[in-house]
Amino acid sequence: MNGGLRLAAPSPADRLSQALVHFDHSDPVAARELATAVAAGDDPALRARALALLVRCHLVLDEHVEVLALAREALDVCWRIGDRASEAIVHATVARSLLFTCDPVSAMEEIMTALEVADASGDLTARMLSTGTAGTVYCYLEQFGQTLEFCERAAEMARILGDEITNGAMIDTMACANMCLAEEARSAGDEDAALLLSELAQSQSREAIAVARRLGHRRQEVIALGNLAESLSFAGRTEEALDLLTGWQIDPERDSQSIITHIRDTHGTVCLASGRYDEAIGHLRAAMASAESKASAMVSAEHLADAYERNGDLRGALDTYKLFHALSKEVASEAALRSGSIAVVRMETAQAKAAAEQERARVAALQHANQELLRKSLEDPLTGLGNRRHLDELMADGLAGHAILLVDVDHFKRVNDEHSHLVGDGVLRMLAGLLRSACRGDDVVVRFGGEEFAVLLAGPDLTSATTTAQRLRSEVAAHDWDAVAPGLAVTVSIGLALGDESTDPAVVLGHADERLYAAKRAGRNRVHGPAETP
Repeated sequence: MNGGLRLAAPSPADRLSQALVHFDHSDPVAARELATAVAAGDDPALRARALALLVRCHLVLDEHVEVLALAREALDVCWRIGDRASEAIVHATVARSLLFTCDPVSAMEEIMTALEVADASGDLTARMLSTGTAGTVYCYLEQFGQTLEFCERAAEMARILGDEITNGAMIDTMACANMCLAEEARSAGDEDAALLLSELAQSQSREAIAVARRLGHRRQEVIALGNLAESLSFAGRTEEALDLLTGWQIDPERDSQSIITHIRDTHGTVCLASGRYDEAIGHLRAAMASAESKASAMVSAEHLADAYERNGDLRGALDTYKLFHALSKEVASEAALRSGSIAVVRMETAQAKAAAEQERARVAALQHANQELLRKSLEDPLTGLGNRRHLDELMADGLAGHAILLVDVDHFKRVNDEHSHLVGDGVLRMLAGLLRSACRGDDVVVRFGGEEFAVLLAGPDLTSATTTAQRLRSEVAAHDWDAVAPGLAVTVSIGLALGDESTDPAVVLGHADERLYAAKRAGRNRVHGPAETP
């Protein structure tokens, strides 16, 4: 026993963070388990991120059917909450899956979408993953200049983020591109350039291997190791390449089927290049047996047919070529079906986007309408000042540290009777402007009702409040009202009360009202406060 102490269960956010750690350390099974639990929760933001991670886990585990199936759900959640970063990551992951299943056209469409969405999100991780995937897609399409450009950009983002794993992966992808360029140079008869590019590729793969080993990322290590072996074989260093491959111990508990197939196929092609045909056939047959997909089996079948032919086994070569062509047809057919599925996902995503945009527009319109209603409910339409309701809200927490002035137009009925109600309205609008311009920024002027205004002063004592009231009264009396009506004169009476006179705002307001009418009775055009002011 531990004295009855129990550790608190990790929060969904903590579980998702731990899932990301497992994924980064080449443990997609543990990552999938944790992410699945988070995705089943009710927090939409965490669900979107968890689903995006689950799509990546399925990819690493060679579960390509699950990648497409879950991508649809993930994209729907992302769009409903506006998570553009997770949306971009899902698109980029689908692009990789389509590459592995030999559908480069759909992969290119997906990665273009991913890049666009990632840029819109402003999220550097989403941009890094999308940019790096673009480099891989371009490498598959044999556009090696773009491969190097996109991988360099992704590696720079990875360094900014401190993401050593992605940085190492980008370095190794650049090694692949440089090896392909080396092969092109050799085909063109430029052996010097071919060997220089091969040396560069070897250096990059060694760097990628070192990063992966330091971080304990087994998957990335074996990918880089296979690429290094191919580079060494290309440069005539076959024994060194074979030593590398032989030294790698396959672990079915830790290595996915695609990784096992990759290392076996690489071992077979290196043996094939060095004339060790029997060994090549053994490794390539093993690669076909462990292939996680028809696309992977198709690649190994082509290599195996070549090995049989070079070894003089024409019957074996013919049978394997037939198998290769049969697999090619099946892969093409499945790619067409996937393209249809991707089209459905895109259509549903577009519909989800449209629905989300409509919902956002509806919510925005409602919010705007509510704000307008709130504004109108607190605003006097004639003067543009706040109204009595606005003053009540301001006084709800009390008036301590404030003073309030009630300002009333003297003989306002006479203005209406002798001039017109339009002139009366003009007087009220002009007076509102005078009061507003004469007060400080933290003072508040409202139309209290009829020809009466209230001024809420922040922080004055009796002397400064009285001085302010007298200044307002004087400015109104001295104002040239001819712009409203020729010969018009306007004065105001003011009642003043201090917020500290009572904890009840209604009582303070009552004092100001009593003093206002006392000012009226005393002859108008004057201020009355707690102590009469002449």
